[in-house]
Amino acid sequence: MTPFEVYKEYLAIKRHFNSKTYNYVTYNGKVSVKKETFDKRKDRFFFEKLSKHDDPKSFLLANFLDNPKGWIKELSYGESAKRIYDDWLKKNQSLVYTITNDLEKFDEDFNQNFKAQNHEHPKIIKLYLGKSISFETLVIMCDMVGCLNYWEKTLKNDPIIEEIIFKIKKYLPFIYYDKEKLRKICLDKFEIV
Repeated sequence: MTPFEVYKEYLAIKRHFNSKTYNYVTYNGKVSVKKETFDKRKDRFFFEKLSKHDDPKSFLLANFLDNPKGWIKELSYGESAKRIYDDWLKKNQSLVYTITNDLEKFDEDFNQNFKAQNHEHPKIIKLYLGKSISFETLVIMCDMVGCLNYWEKTLKNDPIIEEIIFKIKKYLPFIYYDKEKLRKICLDKFEIV
């Protein structure tokens, strides 16, 4: 990728994770920006550095997922940005293993993990907030179960749930997994009714 292409990716992914209306997938990552504008930027050397990365798009995705307000200087020179990317890559390369381990922390009654009773957060949310399960596990399980609309109705006006649902919806188009394989793992582990 050229530095200008990295700049466009940076703007598109950042906008995706910060805007309710912009969707990276819908707009195919397109943002309205001119090369002349980029050439006048004093921080363009950060984009030049990032353009040398093996996978700038995934690097940006991992870091904006962690911090939607990320700044290019932190991303191109920060050790934490490299660590965030490495952790994200490791989780995504061993997704089935990560989820299988995370499922060990679930209640035996599969459905109970997603129920919001008495306006309390569901068990899966508590596990995520307590850093007992990965965000990827939360996203994939919510996608498989289809619980987001239920949570939006049941836990209306809960700012924590609203923020988590927003983040899940924004990350979902970027996460790829074998739905049938994970469905079988869940069926083998739980008695799903």
